Amino acid sequence: MREAKRNIKRKHRKWPWIILILIILILSGIGTFWMKYGYDIKGAIADGYSYSEGLTKSDFRPKNSTVIYDRNGKVLKKLSQSSSNYVPINKINPKITKGLVKVEDQRFYIHHGVDVYAIIRSIGARILHRRIEGGSTLTQQLVKNVVLKDQSQTVDRKLKEMVIAQQLEKKFTKKQILEFYINDVYMGHGSYGFSSAAEYYFSKNQNELSIDKLAMLVGIPNNPAYYDPVSYPQRSFKRRNMVLYIFYKNKLISHNAYLTARNRPLGLKINEHKFDNDVSNNYALSYAVNNAAEELMKSSGFMMKYKFSSDKEMSQYYTRYQQEFERARGELLEGGYSIHTTIDMDVQNKIESIVSDTYKSYTGRDVHGKLAPQVSSTIVDNQTGDVLAIIGGRTTDGDQVNRAITGYRQPGSASKPITAYGPAFERGYLPQSTVIDSAIAGRKNWYSGYKGKTTIRDALANSINTVAYKLALEDSKHLYYNNLIKMDFARLAPEDDNPIIAIGGFQNGVTTTEMASAYSSFSRGGKFIAPSNLSSIYDNANERYIYQNTHLKKSIYTRDASYMTLNTMQSVITDGSGKNAKLDNYDFTAGKTGTTDDSKDSYFVGMTPKFTIANWTGNDMPSTLTTAEENLSMQAFKAEGEYLVDSLKEKNKDFKKPSTITVNGDKLSVQTKNKKPSIQDIIDTDFSKYNSEQTNKNSERLANLDYRIIYHLTKKEEYSRERKVEKAIEKYKESPIIKQSQYNKKLDQLQKIRYLNANVKRQNAKSDFNNQILDLQKDLNMSQAMFQTSKDNKKIAEYNQEKEQIESERAAKRKTKVSDLMPQYNSQLQKVKDAYNNDDSDKENQKQKLVDIMNEIRSYGGNVPDVKINTNSSN
Repeated sequence: MREAKRNIKRKHRKWPWIILILIILILSGIGTFWMKYGYDIKGAIADGYSYSEGLTKSDFRPKNSTVIYDRNGKVLKKLSQSSSNYVPINKINPKITKGLVKVEDQRFYIHHGVDVYAIIRSIGARILHRRIEGGSTLTQQLVKNVVLKDQSQTVDRKLKEMVIAQQLEKKFTKKQILEFYINDVYMGHGSYGFSSAAEYYFSKNQNELSIDKLAMLVGIPNNPAYYDPVSYPQRSFKRRNMVLYIFYKNKLISHNAYLTARNRPLGLKINEHKFDNDVSNNYALSYAVNNAAEELMKSSGFMMKYKFSSDKEMSQYYTRYQQEFERARGELLEGGYSIHTTIDMDVQNKIESIVSDTYKSYTGRDVHGKLAPQVSSTIVDNQTGDVLAIIGGRTTDGDQVNRAITGYRQPGSASKPITAYGPAFERGYLPQSTVIDSAIAGRKNWYSGYKGKTTIRDALANSINTVAYKLALEDSKHLYYNNLIKMDFARLAPEDDNPIIAIGGFQNGVTTTEMASAYSSFSRGGKFIAPSNLSSIYDNANERYIYQNTHLKKSIYTRDASYMTLNTMQSVITDGSGKNAKLDNYDFTAGKTGTTDDSKDSYFVGMTPKFTIANWTGNDMPSTLTTAEENLSMQAFKAEGEYLVDSLKEKNKDFKKPSTITVNGDKLSVQTKNKKPSIQDIIDTDFSKYNSEQTNKNSERLANLDYRIIYHLTKKEEYSRERKVEKAIEKYKESPIIKQSQYNKKLDQLQKIRYLNANVKRQNAKSDFNNQILDLQKDLNMSQAMFQTSKDNKKIAEYNQEKEQIESERAAKRKTKVSDLMPQYNSQLQKVKDAYNNDDSDKENQKQKLVDIMNEIRSYGGNVPDVKINTNSSN
């Protein structure tokens, strides 16, 4: 007895030690876990608080359509790809509010944004019953879909979601949160909110729906794609009946109502949402949307690039550009922006009519059914740089290409003023300077032979190729190339850093919009303004301007060089190749023709002090133009120009001459010595330079100090945010992706880095991090593609191996079949011989049996000779 008591006491003494050890192990595990993930957890929680700080009611209002306005504020177009109809809670069908809570979150009115009980129940169901049950509250779902817009299944996202959900519960009442959810939840087919869904699925107001239809709608948010009533009616039907059962169990409906409703069909009466986002039938609108997308890209940190060291770098950049462009364009379609443009549809329509009339006699079509030849035309306001009108083709009917912004074609000699002559005048050449037209490096003129000694004016007027090429060849600063980069020529290739572009030999070509804006610089004393037909872009949701067109000027050519180029181009119209472009109602037109090898492209760029027009004519599939077709670019310019002179009430005055230039007939001279500069000269040279430098310094200062000036953060707070991003990027790089199964994890890591970078307020740092993230995303996508390729190659190899085995087995079977049939063949052959020798009555039947056997042998790949029967012989 005593021994038993001693054993019990010993056992009792062990329990405290066991418990102590367990506590130590648990605490050690928690400590290890916290050391590994504590930083991430604290970061996610901090991000959650940061996100929730600025949330207001407006963040839960569905975005209105993106609206595009003309220059007078008239609506030109509304862009949207979803339908929403916000309804206050007191006007929402009460059966929706009650039913939704009972189905999705029964403890909605008890919890404070996060339901611990539901989370434990969800974990228990997954472990004990291997059944997935949702643990997210309605508030959490609202945060996930509207605030974070992130569907990734990561701890980081879940923590942020939970923090924000609890903060929302402090900011808003349960009624408000339920109102936000019912109006914001995605219901499939571009419908947001129950009101929009009721109109789409049943063509009714949500207050008019019967209980079975309401139940169907309540069942959708759980998984809009899976329970889609249109694509998967059976799934939707079962889901609806389950929801009806929940309604019945929670006494929202009677037993009889439940039995009646569950037997009804879905009763869909689809009312299609009509989203007319097509702007391809309006050249001015498509150009505006193109510009707006690019400005959104810039506002998100994308850096436009025009100079590349290699074709690979160029290709990589345009891959990134296209991805970002599609994202930005999609953002515009999502709604929420007001885009104000400089579009005057009266001018646009008139220019389209003029161009159409010019080309109307050419009714032929190419192999794709498009009119030939084609045209593009861009008109720029010389004072502001605004695009007054833009023509991308002869019709938008079955032809959505806007060639004025995407039609990269060779400009021929039209490139000479901006690449060869403008820079030459800066180096000291004058229009009357003499040059030699002679053979050089195999470059030929459009005419046979060479003229020898000639003037710069004559060389430009008569489009002498050798002179332009020589001028570019002696340009040691490569201004023929660098100036185009400064003027945002988008498709310049590394190979274009070559004097050949002085006579139009571009690798990828140019657009009429680029050419018009470049020529327009001469009218502003050499100052370039990026072409656009936008005035501003306003983000309604965040109540801020994304973009405002300040018509920023960039110095390209000197005032003297610009005027001499204009003056010399006037000789092209009066005495040279551009005589057919002379305007009848204006005397001082300047311009330049351009024709490529084999006359596949015809260009003309012409201008007055008020406007510049660049026209191109050619076939979409390059082919030789007739002489009459070549002249269409000038004919169109003449008609467009005469209309604009009258419409803009342009006075018959020459381009403004700088005070430093003296004109004596065709001869120009520059006076620089002992001349007191005018006020304008001082402004243009000194103040402009000073102002530009200060603007750049201020921009750089703001980009480095905006976290303090705008967001009122301390240096420590901002640098702490930046360090989080740096650490996250370092951590991401520590474990490079080596197998496909890591892809989703790496993708989640990148998403986390983006979240962290959203909190960085110093724009220089944010931009640098954005570039790093884009590079990491590109590398990740490349790795994924390589893994997929490897996987595909493995499948193909397995398939080929299996195919070879099957073919081998089939060949063996065919050989066996032939072997089995050969005795029958030999036997039947002998029977046929005997039948014919004996002239038996069934000889034809015997012959047919032999033919059948022969055909069967041949069908299995066997080889038997044809049998010839000589009826005149006994053999």
